[in-house]
Amino acid sequence: MIHTLAQIPTTVYTADEVVSPYIYVFYAAFIVAFVFTPVMQTVASYYGIIDEPDNKRKMHSQPVAYLGGVAVFLGWITGLAVSQFLSLHRTEPGLLPHLRVPFSIVVGASVIVILGLWDDIQHINPWVKIGGQIFAALCLLIEGYNRHGQGSSVGTCTYPMLIPIATRLENYLHLSILGHTWFMAIVYGTSALLVIFAIVGCCNATNLMDGLDGLCGGVTAIIAAGFLFLAVNLAMYGGGMKSNDDALRVVLGLALLGAVLGFIPYNFNPASIFMGDTGSMFLGFSCATLIILLAQERPKWFLASMVMFALPVLDTILAFARRYVAGRPVFSPDKFHFHHQLVSRGFTVRKTVLIIYAIAIGFALLGSAIVFTRTRYAVAIYLVVFGSIIVAAYKMGMVHERPRIVKPSGIDSDDQATPMGEIDSSTVLEIEDPREKQKRESTRS
Repeated sequence: MIHTLAQIPTTVYTADEVVSPYIYVFYAAFIVAFVFTPVMQTVASYYGIIDEPDNKRKMHSQPVAYLGGVAVFLGWITGLAVSQFLSLHRTEPGLLPHLRVPFSIVVGASVIVILGLWDDIQHINPWVKIGGQIFAALCLLIEGYNRHGQGSSVGTCTYPMLIPIATRLENYLHLSILGHTWFMAIVYGTSALLVIFAIVGCCNATNLMDGLDGLCGGVTAIIAAGFLFLAVNLAMYGGGMKSNDDALRVVLGLALLGAVLGFIPYNFNPASIFMGDTGSMFLGFSCATLIILLAQERPKWFLASMVMFALPVLDTILAFARRYVAGRPVFSPDKFHFHHQLVSRGFTVRKTVLIIYAIAIGFALLGSAIVFTRTRYAVAIYLVVFGSIIVAAYKMGMVHERPRIVKPSGIDSDDQATPMGEIDSSTVLEIEDPREKQKRESTRS
C-alpha cells in the first residue's frame, strides 16, 4: 500500500531512547569485525590472496593480504542477527515487538560479497561486476512488491518525491493524476531505476575510492555516522512511515559503523590487510541501501544522504569524465583520482587520508544541516555546493590527465637515478628541458 506523506507522531523520543535498545548491534558488529580481521589476514596469506605492488597505481611497497572485506561483512551480518533478539524502541499497541530485516537486503549483500571475493581471487571483467550489482538491486526490488502487486517501501521509494510534483500539476493544470494507474506505473518504474542506479553507482564509487590505506573504510565510517544521525532523527520525531522502517535504518547504520570501525585499525597506514573489492563494494551496497530507505521520506532526507555520500560520487564522476576526455574506456584504471593528486602534490599517505577525512566530515555536517531546513532551500544548497565543486575541480585540472613537469637533476647530482621499468601511460612525466626554459625566458624579456 502507498503511505501518506504526513504522520503525526504519538510520542517524541530522545536520541538515547532510540539508540539504546539497538546499541548491542554496534557491539556485536565491532567485536566480530575486530576479531576476524587478523583471522582473514592469516587465511589470505596462507592461500596467496595477496595484493602485490606494481609501482604504478598501487601506493603500497610490500605485499598486503586481501579478504578484510569478509571480516567487515561478518561483523555486519552478526549485528543484524543480534537485532532479531532486541525489542523495538516503540511499544505502542499494534506494533511489531521485534525488528523485521528484509531478507532481500541480506541476499543482495551476500551477492555483492561473493562477487567481490571472486574478483579479488580471479579478477573478473568489470561488466560482470556490473551485472552482479544489478542482480543484487533486483533482489531488493523483488521483495519490494507483495503478491497482490502493491508496492512496499523499496518498490515505491520515489513516491514522496513525485507526489509534490503531481499535486502541483493537478492544481495548476487542473489534471487528474494521482488517481490514475499510469501515475503508479511511473512511481514503480522510477523507483526501480533509483534502486538499480544507487546500488551500481555506490558500489563502484566506494570501489574507486579504495586507493590508499584506510581511505575507503574511514570515509565510509564517517558517512555511516551521518546516515545514523539521519536515521535516529527520523525515529525520534516520527518521520518514518512505520516503526519497523525507523528501527531498520538505525540498525543498518549501527551495524555498518561498528563493522567498519572494527576493521580500520588494521587497515590504517601502514595497512596489514586490505578490504579488496569484497569490502569496498559491500560498503557501497550498504550505503546505497540506507540511501534508498531514506528516500522513502521527504525529498530532503534523500538530498541529505546524497550530500553525505558526495565525496565518493564526485570522485567517480570526475574519473569517468577524465577518462572520457582522454578517449579511454571509462572503466580503465588511472592514477589521477583525488587521493592520487594529493599525494603527487607532496602530501604523505597519512596526511592525504586525514585531509579527505576532514572533507568527508564537512559533507556529513552539511548533510545534517539540510535536515533542519525546508526542502526548497535544501535543493538550493545542494545545487550550489555541487555546482561549485564541479567548477573548482575543472579549474584545478582534475578533469584532464595533464602530465606533471619535473626538473631534471644535473649529471653530478647526488640523487640516485630511478630504474626504468614497464612504462604506463598514466605515470609518464614531461621532462622540462633547461635550454627550452632559458629560450622562453629570453623571448619574454
